Amino acid sequence: MPRRGRHGGSSFVRNGADSNRGGRNNGWLDFSQSPMGVGESRLAFKCRVRDGCYRGYTEGSYGIVKIFKNESRYRGISVDQCDVDMQLEARRLAQEFNRVCQPTKYGYTCNVHIRDAALGEFEEDLRFYDDDGRSMYVETGEEFLLEREIRGSFSKFNSNSGWSTDEDPILDAFSHWSWVYTDGEALVCDLQGHCEEDDGLPHAGERFYYLLTDPAVCTPCHDYGESDLGKSGIDAFFAHHTCNDWCRQLDIEYEKPSYSSFGQIPCRMSTSYHSLVRHE
Repeated sequence: MPRRGRHGGSSFVRNGADSNRGGRNNGWLDFSQSPMGVGESRLAFKCRVRDGCYRGYTEGSYGIVKIFKNESRYRGISVDQCDVDMQLEARRLAQEFNRVCQPTKYGYTCNVHIRDAALGEFEEDLRFYDDDGRSMYVETGEEFLLEREIRGSFSKFNSNSGWSTDEDPILDAFSHWSWVYTDGEALVCDLQGHCEEDDGLPHAGERFYYLLTDPAVCTPCHDYGESDLGKSGIDAFFAHHTCNDWCRQLDIEYEKPSYSSFGQIPCRMSTSYHSLVRHE
């Protein structure tokens, strides 16, 4: 459970406001010390905004704080502004996909929504616990990624190394389309979040939708940090991607990279990171 105060897993964080979220930033975050989610290299901790606003999140709202596990942090891997910029770009491309392609399901609009993130900084040394119950410490000045909590069931749809459920054609087509739309400069992938079919929770009055968080964007020049696997990530997606009805409807089934580096990075469900993949 979250504990209030400057000790026991809570931290006052009153950094400069993020212009993308508004100017109010007079609150602080109350962290849970034990993870509510575990990835290949990162841990997710639930938090709540207290006594004001934090980077545009209103008082009482729930969020998810993500930090790298100790073994990754010891190798110098951390979140930074590139992660925030990447999610803003993914959100922009999702909005363009909705506008240009007008995705539907069962005759109803089925938009793809991507929530962006904020970058925070710990203002004191804190102790958390990893997925094995071992203590892990963060130091003053370390940065973390803050995302709004997604209610309802949570699913992984595709990864940044070519893996896909192959059960969500709109999302795989969106990843393919993003590469085509940007003339090969960006591929949105590593899609995860909530699908309306899971439990029927409405979002913004929409009956059908995808509500996603923490995506990756792969670019030829590796513009977006550790989860941007560059050309290898783009090529891995197309090496494993089978065009579906939505790809054909969008007339993009023949638009793919001409190169192939299949096998250079392992294809797996969890998020892969550039520094870790290079050492495998």
